[in-house]
Amino acid sequence: MTASDEEPLPPNRFELELEFLQCLASPAYLHHLATTGVLSDPKFIDFLNYLKYWKSPEYVKFVSYPHSLYFLELLTTSDKFRREMGEASFRNFVHQQQFFAWQFRSRHLYGTGLQETADGSSDSSPK
Repeated sequence: MTASDEEPLPPNRFELELEFLQCLASPAYLHHLATTGVLSDPKFIDFLNYLKYWKSPEYVKFVSYPHSLYFLELLTTSDKFRREMGEASFRNFVHQQQFFAWQFRSRHLYGTGLQETADGSSDSSPK
């Protein structure tokens, strides 16, 4: 197949690749890819390596789910991670750890919410 025989790239390639990249933030989706054998396909791993350009500053600003970049790195560098994602218990563990990371980040950035005063009313003033 020559370059002239190849299909043209879709005009919405940016959006398609960004959407796919962000799907990688889902442990359930990674588990699906692992159990269907996609994560053991060398061509798919090559595609994941190609997607690493999203880590550069001019593209990373469009990524809403930073875990997708972390999982992308693990998927491209760790055979063990790709194998383990096929196990439901590991998928659940990764999901739980992801939740704890979000919970910690939320509390760190936004605090724990309204503080209760001695009389039982809510005080919105910062402490």
